[in-house]
Amino acid sequence: MGQTILYTAVSIDGYIADSSGNIDFLDHPQFQIPEEDYGYNDFLKSVDTIIMGYRTYLQIINFEGEFPYKGKHTIVLSRDENITVADEEIEVFTDSSITLLRDLKQKGKKIWIVGGGATNARFHSAELIDEMILTIIPTTLGKGIPLFRDNEGKSNWTTKNVTSYPNGLIQVHLAKASST
Repeated sequence: MGQTILYTAVSIDGYIADSSGNIDFLDHPQFQIPEEDYGYNDFLKSVDTIIMGYRTYLQIINFEGEFPYKGKHTIVLSRDENITVADEEIEVFTDSSITLLRDLKQKGKKIWIVGGGATNARFHSAELIDEMILTIIPTTLGKGIPLFRDNEGKSNWTTKNVTSYPNGLIQVHLAKASST
């Protein structure tokens, strides 16, 4: 059986972006440590498939440089199958994302759920997130896009690891607790 991991950054008040969808708070000089990637490169090497919502995809392709997930099976969830893709390896998926994720897990894939809030909520509500690696940025946004949009999911989590960085960032690795 495969595994799904939600790996993302979040403000201490639970937002992954501000009200406009901006993630500028991640680039604040206070939170930069030269040569520190917070485990990102090792994590990226470990996953087979990357899934994200359309708005998250748009934000990623507007970053400087080439598509950051080149060489990885990347799936963009969208209602419109005619979106322009930045790389030939990107698949646009318009059917049930829940069925897609279940099928990928059945095939033994290790899947990174990139986000955003609606995608995270959909998979959380369907109880399809196995682990979360959350990098908590020591800032508050007051309002914005929450880690999970409103959903009916309830889960208990166990802490696998916590790493504290000298710039104040804290990375928490959680695993879904067994339901027994």
